[in-house]
Amino acid sequence: MDSLDLILLFAAVAMALLSRTMMKRLALRRLGRANGYLLEVDFWRATSGESLARGLLLVELASWAAIILLVAELAALVLA
Repeated sequence: MDSLDLILLFAAVAMALLSRTMMKRLALRRLGRANGYLLEVDFWRATSGESLARGLLLVELASWAAIILLVAELAALVLA
């Protein structure tokens, strides 16, 4: 396995979890509640029109997409 892929995978997971924690904190502060399963929807409603906060949502979703791609790449290396 390529060590750079593993490092990128752990970095993407850390970024996704950090951004999710920040989103949950902001949604709790603004709405008074935050549903863990629908956090993105709550966050979207809590930050209507704020481009910086919407960027945080984009970072979180991009991190999860990167995680999926990196896991697929590592699985292809292991199975090949």
